[in-house]
Amino acid sequence: MPVTTRHLLIAAALLSLTACGNTELTARGSVTARAGSLESPFIFDQPTRLEVPERDAALGLITGSCEMAKVADDTWGIVVEIRRGGTIDDNGLASVTIMQRTDAEPGTGRIEAELGTTSFTSSADSCAIEVEYAEPDSGMVGLLGDCGLQDAAGNEATISVDLDLIGCTVLE
Repeated sequence: MPVTTRHLLIAAALLSLTACGNTELTARGSVTARAGSLESPFIFDQPTRLEVPERDAALGLITGSCEMAKVADDTWGIVVEIRRGGTIDDNGLASVTIMQRTDAEPGTGRIEAELGTTSFTSSADSCAIEVEYAEPDSGMVGLLGDCGLQDAAGNEATISVDLDLIGCTVLE
């Protein structure tokens, strides 16, 4: 997994938050859902703290969690969830769960998402999500790629991910 200059700059920015005493989950980048003419993103232009789901969802805040679970020597399973808080009354991106392993081919990732109140799941071999880097010492993860999804009625959507996180929970 090559680390680009962009990733080094983002990592430095995210690490500076930790140096300032912020140990919460912090995101930078975007997750964008597209279904028909609808485009609905989570955008984190600046490093943004994702609030604790159990505590802050009812306040209308964007919440999130990230876990890195060791599945073998130098191999990590990554699960990231981001959820829009408050009442969901439109067809926008309400939540997304991204799952991938550091040793897996990009086409084997999985995404589950809710657009409004409709659940979408990635279809077989249509989820090219790559773990660009995973650093368990700092809980840093970079995810990049696109994923095709379908709902139970066969309606299609696409999720695009370009996300850097720090503060993931590390499970050894």
